[in-house]
Amino acid sequence: MSIEEHIKCHINQVAINTVSVSTGIFEAYKVKLESGKSIFIKYQHNSNNQLINEATELNLLAKSINTPSILGCCDQCLILEWIEESYNKNSHLQAGLSLAKLHKNTAKYFGFNFDNKIGQTDQVNGVGERITDWSEFFWQYRLLYQIELAHNNKLINHDDYQRSLTIKGILQKLINISITPSLLHGDLWSGNIISSNNGPYFIDSASYYGHREIDFALTFMFGGFSEEFYSAYNDSYPLDEGFESRKPLYMLYHYLNHLNIFGKTYHSGVMNCIDQLKSNC
Repeated sequence: MSIEEHIKCHINQVAINTVSVSTGIFEAYKVKLESGKSIFIKYQHNSNNQLINEATELNLLAKSINTPSILGCCDQCLILEWIEESYNKNSHLQAGLSLAKLHKNTAKYFGFNFDNKIGQTDQVNGVGERITDWSEFFWQYRLLYQIELAHNNKLINHDDYQRSLTIKGILQKLINISITPSLLHGDLWSGNIISSNNGPYFIDSASYYGHREIDFALTFMFGGFSEEFYSAYNDSYPLDEGFESRKPLYMLYHYLNHLNIFGKTYHSGVMNCIDQLKSNC
């Protein structure tokens, strides 16, 4: 079916104007309806569960934070309410409080009940493994997976590959604290938060249950978050001692992922994180 046919089928509305919106993965459009309202639709020609999984994540996140309402979903499209971006002087404070509220949702095991995507990369979530050791999960399903992918794609040479593998021993020293699996957004950069009059809306998640500190990794890589954001979070849900020493460990995952997606521009970021970790331990 066409995009217009999907809209008619799911929400019984007629599309009168469709404007492409860049998302990087799916086709995406802002659509004005005959009713005068606007909606947002992601569309893919191939049928798979990616958009269905994204809807599941949004519904889960929506229990704690603002996410766009789901109007319709199937294996080819996801239809959401259109969130109009606007200046909100309290947006960063509200985002920090919202993230803290999200992280207070916990589970027994690390991972998720389905695999998903982190950008364009498969994110394997240990489905059915019942993992209670965060260092085991983070090494096996986050760092090692990305390291092997980069090596196989010839984005790191053999020496860099061997140096990357030594992080396993450092990781076990750094995260030997008690860690409860928290519900994560998973892909938290400033472009995935929409400022609005009703507060911040969180979009484009890569959710799973993990150490809450990893949700901050992208915020340090690309910026866009004020000190007010971090202060509001810490006032509501203080981070554990030693967070600063663990920061490059969690940034490493995202640098590896960006290396695998965008290429060698991110190689220096990967190696800088590794150098920091080795010099601090």
